Amino acid sequence: MPSIHRRRFLLAAAATLSSPWLLPLSSAQAQAPGITDISARLDWPARVVQLKADPDELTPPVITALEIHREGQVIATAGDDHIVRIYSLNDGSQVQRLEAHADWVRTIDYSLDGSLLASAGNDRRVLLWPTTADPKPRQFVVHEQAIASVKFSDDATKLAVVGFEQAVRLYRVSDGELLWQAAGPCNDLRTVVFAPDQKSVAVAGRCGSIRLLSVADGRVIRDFVAHKQRVRALEFSPDGSFLASVGEDRTIHIQPLSDGAVGKNLPQRPVKVLSATFYAPGKLAVGGSDNLVRLWDVIKHEEVGLLTGHTGSVAALGAKGTMLASAGYDTTLRLWTITENIAGAPAAAGTPRVGTAPSLPSFGLPPVNTR
Repeated sequence: MPSIHRRRFLLAAAATLSSPWLLPLSSAQAQAPGITDISARLDWPARVVQLKADPDELTPPVITALEIHREGQVIATAGDDHIVRIYSLNDGSQVQRLEAHADWVRTIDYSLDGSLLASAGNDRRVLLWPTTADPKPRQFVVHEQAIASVKFSDDATKLAVVGFEQAVRLYRVSDGELLWQAAGPCNDLRTVVFAPDQKSVAVAGRCGSIRLLSVADGRVIRDFVAHKQRVRALEFSPDGSFLASVGEDRTIHIQPLSDGAVGKNLPQRPVKVLSATFYAPGKLAVGGSDNLVRLWDVIKHEEVGLLTGHTGSVAALGAKGTMLASAGYDTTLRLWTITENIAGAPAAAGTPRVGTAPSLPSFGLPPVNTR
């Protein structure tokens, strides 16, 4: 595939990192702005996949999307080199390389039944890949503008699509029929997500407002003014009682969905927030331009931990079971084991605990992960 110029916002060190599954602490840890004491770090082991550059490229690809398969055996990643990669979560090896896009792949999503993977991005196409040994993509739809986010409904019968325009579209997966098209709150939509009850979808983008639309017919249910700048990610709480949003205005907004409830911003940090995922009930992980994964208790409105190690903006997050996955502009994928065990002395009151990507020789895993 011909090389297309790709946008890079990487630290020079990222291109020279070695590529073992486990990086030693001296290599994997990057001091983040404002972090001066990690003696009370979270004891969250992290396995690291370092992507490599293709022979015709100077630098490895950045990762701006990731998705963990429902069975928890593989994880898909995508980014600016137009390729979707599937990695084994057992040993970190690349098991598939899906090549059909002609530009940046901005979004991927597995169907809940695990049978399909949707991918889309700057080439304006949605591709559906069967999760088989030798998948052949089905070109699902082609839009007039770049596509920023796709999401399957839980029953895998519908696919919601938004992009760099105002239209929100819901398609039938079986035949690609457009079920409805509705207007989002603004042009340049960046994220769409189904509510846990599957009765509504939330969409947001450049203007900072969030719109809830009916899955049945696309009618507007409710609008929220949540941010002053572009919203980058939306996440419903698992019980559907509130909606978390993050954005470029450096805020994390928690919006209760009960009638008349007023949303609240979590304490502000000096960083653009680019990604978010719930990793436990009431616990939200967010990633941003300070190279950190920040952990929040959204019930208490408290930051409870920091995970360091990335050397570029954290653009993608995902969680399943006891695993939290993070990836971004440093061209690495990090797989954290979620644990409440704390290493070192207790943190001072009001001080978030800090986790790193430590050396874990007891895993006994060999250097793997060719690109």
